[in-house]
Amino acid sequence: MEIPKLIDDKENFADYLLRIPAELKHVPEDIIRTWFWYHNEQAVEFSKFYDFTKWKFTAKAFTNDQILEIRHYEYYLKLLDGKGDEFLKGRMKGYDTADYMLANGTFPEPILVVENGSIHKHHHSIEDETMLEPYHIIEGQRRLAFVRAMIRVEHPKLKASHRVWVATIED
Repeated sequence: MEIPKLIDDKENFADYLLRIPAELKHVPEDIIRTWFWYHNEQAVEFSKFYDFTKWKFTAKAFTNDQILEIRHYEYYLKLLDGKGDEFLKGRMKGYDTADYMLANGTFPEPILVVENGSIHKHHHSIEDETMLEPYHIIEGQRRLAFVRAMIRVEHPKLKASHRVWVATIED
């Protein structure tokens, strides 16, 4: 099921939320806001690829060790770790998410991962690649990069746990 496109770039979140179809009311508001609405053009494209009616979401708190179990394809993970290094060097000052994470040691909004999704393709899959286990990052890649960097250097503000939406996909 395709998610709704923004009416225009000025549509506020409250109005957008009202247009979410009944079949997608199970999607957490955090995900609707940070992905469907904020990254709408991308999310609309991905909704042609993913059937969100088959996704089940569970809110969890991940330890730093569990955060490091979140996977992505090697080439993307290298890019993310590079972003994390830039973040630690202070090259993202003024970027709200980076500022928040440096001050608070965790995400401003939960990231989204798929658990045990190895029979499913990821939107970044190339050819026959499927999702990696135990968890594959779906939304919040930059936030994941930042917290991974904080974990690597044992940043003094780093929290012991982080909010994560864990999705499972029904066949």
